[in-house]
Amino acid sequence: MPLKLLVLASGRGSNVDRVARSIKEGKLDCEIAAVVTNVEDAGVIEIAAKHELPCYVVPSRSLKRRQHEEQLLAFLDEKGLTRATIDFVLLAGYMRILTGHFLAAFKEESASGAYFRVVNIHPSLLPSFTGATAYADAFAAGVAVSGVTVHLVDEEVDHGPILAQAPFFRKEGDDFESFACRGLDLEHILLPAVLSRLAELGPNFELSSLPFDMGGLSG
Repeated sequence: MPLKLLVLASGRGSNVDRVARSIKEGKLDCEIAAVVTNVEDAGVIEIAAKHELPCYVVPSRSLKRRQHEEQLLAFLDEKGLTRATIDFVLLAGYMRILTGHFLAAFKEESASGAYFRVVNIHPSLLPSFTGATAYADAFAAGVAVSGVTVHLVDEEVDHGPILAQAPFFRKEGDDFESFACRGLDLEHILLPAVLSRLAELGPNFELSSLPFDMGGLSG
């Protein structure tokens, strides 16, 4: 059975595009059950339409975090997009910090500990450079090596069990745009690779198996 994903996104949706393309090309045994965005004019809406994916808007503007999460959870329940039908929630550029209230709806127990079935892709080698401006912060810091992290989400910001990481290298003459583009290209490689590994294992894997060995993947 394909791994069923619920995607939450706020921006242009390039990672959603890459994952959907990988599925269509037969390279990834997953199914995107739905895309949900909190931004009424997010670019991911067009990406979802291109791939004929169900896409919904649950606006967060002017709402406090708990208010929006309650609306989002109620909407997901109405659409049948719950822990019983979804293997993982994938955060693909979702610019809202999820609280334990939302995460509890996707809690999983394993022999090696509890975790939430929520996967995030972050543009740094965590724990370095948390936050929404990670590429800019890494570039400004002058790092020789940056990277991308795919991790399970917990109740701390940009934190949780790491599924996989991959580095990319700052090149002589890089400006911020070229540096960030190299990182984005790596995101498009690492995320489908990690999802493929999750599809092999299913949602009930053990935390003790982490992080995954991605075979020296780098950008």
